[in-house]
Amino acid sequence: MKNYRKIIPLALVVLMALACYSLVSNAVKENSDYNHYLSEARKYAELDITKYAIENYNKALTINPTPDVYVEVAEYYERQENSDTEFLNWCEDFFEKYPANSKSYDCILKAYMKQKDYDACFDVLSTAEKRNVSSDYIKSVKNELSYSFKLDFNTYDDVGIFGNGFCAVKSKDVWGYIDSYGNQKTPITYVSTAPFTKAEMAPVVDQKGKCYFIDNTGSRVLASKEKYKSFGISSDGIIKVELENGKYSYCDSELNKLFGEYDDATAFNNGIAAVKEDGQWKIINNKGDEKLSTKYADIITDEKNIIFRNDRLFVGDGTGYIMIDSSGKQIGNEKYENAHCFADSTYAAVENNGKWFFIDKDAKRLSDKTYEEARSYSNGLAAVKISGKWGFVDTDENVVIEQQFFGAKDFSEKGSCFIQTGDKWQLLKLYRLNREE
Repeated sequence: MKNYRKIIPLALVVLMALACYSLVSNAVKENSDYNHYLSEARKYAELDITKYAIENYNKALTINPTPDVYVEVAEYYERQENSDTEFLNWCEDFFEKYPANSKSYDCILKAYMKQKDYDACFDVLSTAEKRNVSSDYIKSVKNELSYSFKLDFNTYDDVGIFGNGFCAVKSKDVWGYIDSYGNQKTPITYVSTAPFTKAEMAPVVDQKGKCYFIDNTGSRVLASKEKYKSFGISSDGIIKVELENGKYSYCDSELNKLFGEYDDATAFNNGIAAVKEDGQWKIINNKGDEKLSTKYADIITDEKNIIFRNDRLFVGDGTGYIMIDSSGKQIGNEKYENAHCFADSTYAAVENNGKWFFIDKDAKRLSDKTYEEARSYSNGLAAVKISGKWGFVDTDENVVIEQQFFGAKDFSEKGSCFIQTGDKWQLLKLYRLNREE
């Protein structure tokens, strides 16, 4: 019995030694096999013998799956002609296996960039941002594609301006609405339309001459028994209405008349509008009372029929325009030949000496640059005309979309903007922003 007690520990030691030897031996063999397969793969790859190169790379990866080898194979496929599909499939597999490794993001981005699949690129960039993965190549792709765009295949004879995510479009002689992604949201059957607002409805006139408000599906949501020729936008809970006699009044959000009967009128914004009587414009508040004592020969309105935004408006005396605040105080000393209202809180486009440039709300010029024509900044970009064509500049006035269009509108929050190609309008969509959920 005593002898067995001595033999058992000795046997265990021997077994452990054999096991360790076996593990070490197997590891040595696996390492040898791994190096052999990798060496063979590289030899065949150098000769462009793809079949055997990939077979040996896969054998090596079965033994030791490392990101560096995945990258090596991806780079091999990238160099080969007519192997875009294999390159993409390999990178997608790499990306799936290593979702937290920046090298897999670099590879899949290179594959998508090679195929110019920018939608897929931005899916990858979005995933990288969510997972806090970064690399120099990820940053370079993001910068390169910041202002890349695609054009929607639909074309229109005329277009309005985006409001609350929707824009009026004209096909032949009738109008309807699309969303920021180019999807048709209402029938294109109306004689006239105006922009949507935060009230989530827009005024239209149908082919029978009836005017009413619709929601973004085309359903009628507000109408009146009174006979009106047309409605303006709903803003600040006040709606401009055109009467049968050609005059203009204001109604509340249920189309009950509030005040006024003017020769012309604008929409309200932030409690301010302008009305015309006896050939002169005056500024009023939302009670219909004169806000300023001064009358003006002309005013500047935007495509929503609004005059007042960013606490500024442009008024004219017949010889030019000045910028004033809500108290009537002139901002800056300059008189402009023409101007566009502020579209947001950044910069407005104004004209002097036949050239357009940008100013902020204090009348300070953005730079010394001038343009043949320009529109005010909207969502970080402004349309400008250079050498007879329109393009876009950022707020540093860097050209980010080259001059190539015959006309241009303003960008929506979703990165949509109508541009004119020939005599038709198309929706330009920035890949970076215009992405449906």
